[in-house]
Order: sequence, then C-alpha cells, then structure tokens
Amino acid sequence: MDDQCRVLAAALETLDDVFYVYDTDGRLAYWNARLNELFGLTDSELSGMDPTEFFVADDRAAVEAAIAEVFESGQTTVEARAETTEGVVTFELSGRLLTADDGTVQGFSGVGRDITDRREREWHLQRQNERLTEFADLLAHDLRTPLAVTSGHLELAAEELSPERIDAARDGLQRLESIINDLRTATREGALATDEQAVDIADVATTAWNHVETGSAVLEPPPPIPVEADPKRLLRLFENIFINAVTHGPVRDDRVSDEERKAGTTDITVRLVPTADGFAVEDDGRGIDPDDREWVFEPGASRAADGTGFGLYIVRAIAEAHGWTVRATAGEHGGARFEFDIDADTAC
Repeated sequence: MDDQCRVLAAALETLDDVFYVYDTDGRLAYWNARLNELFGLTDSELSGMDPTEFFVADDRAAVEAAIAEVFESGQTTVEARAETTEGVVTFELSGRLLTADDGTVQGFSGVGRDITDRREREWHLQRQNERLTEFADLLAHDLRTPLAVTSGHLELAAEELSPERIDAARDGLQRLESIINDLRTATREGALATDEQAVDIADVATTAWNHVETGSAVLEPPPPIPVEADPKRLLRLFENIFINAVTHGPVRDDRVSDEERKAGTTDITVRLVPTADGFAVEDDGRGIDPDDREWVFEPGASRAADGTGFGLYIVRAIAEAHGWTVRATAGEHGGARFEFDIDADTAC
C-alpha cells in the first residue's frame, strides 16, 4: 500500500459514518471500523456479507431495490433501520457505481449516515403540528356555537337597543369570527403540502384585489410573472398582503375620520413588481418601522385595534410552504415592501 492509500484508509477510519464497498456480486469487500463498532462483528464475520443482512426485515426490500438501482442507474439513496450496539438506528444509505478505466463495473461504494435524531425531530414536529391543528379545530367548533347563539339573541335585542350598541356588538362578533378563521388557517397553511402548477402571479393578484374591500386604494396593473405555485394558497397570500396595505398602509392624517380610515377610503397605491429573485408587493403608505419588520410576521402581531394579528403570519407560512422566503423592507416611495424570493427551480 503506497502513502496515498494509507492516508486515505486512515481518513476513512476517522469517519463517524459507515463507509463500505461492495463487489459486483453485492458482497461486502471493504469497510471502515465504524461498521465493526455498530454491529459488534469481526472483519472475518463482515467479509462477504449481503447488504440486507444488516437491516430489519421490514426494510430489506427497500435495500434490495436500492442495490438494483445503483447497478442500473449508477447511484442510489435509501433509508433503512438496523439493530446496532447503540440501539435501533435509522441510516441514510448512499451508493455509487465503481468502474475501471475501461468502463468495467467493479461494484459500488457508499456511506451510511445515522439520521435517527433527525427523523425523531421530524416526527415530533409533525405530531406537534397535528395537535395544534386539532386544537384549532376544537377551539373553532367550541367558539362558533356560542357565537351563533349570541348572534341570534342580538338580532332579537335589536328591536329594543340603540343602533349604536347593536353595531358595536356586531363588530365584536365579526372580529371573533375573523380570529377563528385566521387561527385555523395559521395552523394549516404551513404544514400542508402545496398543489403547485404553472400560474401567472398577475392574474392571481388581480383576483385577490377584487376579493378585498379596498375603498379608493388602487392596484397598478401588474406585469406577467409566471411561477409554479398553488393558486388557492397564492390567492390567500395576496388577499392578506392587500388587506394589510389598505388597513395599515395609509399615512396618518388627523383630518381623516376613523370611519373613513376603517372603510379604507384613504388613498394608497399598491404595486406588484418582478425582482431578480422573484417578486415584491409594495405600497406608498406609511411603511413599517425597521424595528418591526421581522415582528410583523409573528402570530398575533398587530397594532390595529380590529386586527387579528395572523395576516402576515399566514403570508409567511404560505410562502414557506412553497419553499419561498419573504421579508419586509421599505418601498420605493417610503411605504411597505414585501419581497418574495423564489428558489431557482420554482420559477417557470
């Protein structure tokens, strides 16, 4: 063995992962000491072993399929569990075909990486998401029943109470309904997979604008921006962005009445623009304080008396469900700007 081979062999022995080489018959030909440690076997016992012998019965078929794949396509990746000296370990197993200079197949090599902790974390996160969704559904159900009863009594009381008191009570009930809807959305949007297809963001944004009470606010005609996205989720994203702009965007003016501000009758212009990394939505309103630009995406974040605080949280959840990122910054005219970065393989 020359010096380079010795250095390579020594380097492989330092790995926390298992390294292995199998011959053309699928028999173990070379490995590092980590394999001996994990299975408590000597070199003579390991020599010539079949790959499936290491793994639990339920996962052996997947390992066999992976071996066939590496000889057919040149590479493979599979997950499988094994009983080891350290307990049950979930391995991520790779395989790459080994060939001589003349193209003759000599076997395959690969690495077995312990991903047990990662899978455990993913499982616990999934269970937490499921419990959160169950809680939100239960809460929504339990709240809507008394809301319906209260609404019925309110209509009967309208004959005796002043219109102002009735309107105030109705506003309170509508706010509770909004909170319920946003709570259920917030617990679902980030966890569920998206049904992506080719869509034009301009079309979805225009439809969303027509769904929102915008008063005298204006959406400049957006340019075509084709992406791969879930149209329904994208529609909700733009609805929430536009509601935020119309509700929180107008510049404060003491001459504007609370009724006008609530009705969204103050002027504001919203623009949808393509960027090098995706697209952005910006307005010419009062903008977002630099210290609040990350906080606004947190659940319950709202400075408006009638806000639910889930609007921009849902926007971020939908963006992340697509593999995108979103950040708040300043617009060209000093208003709020939300920049969406899309992965290179997401854009059309």
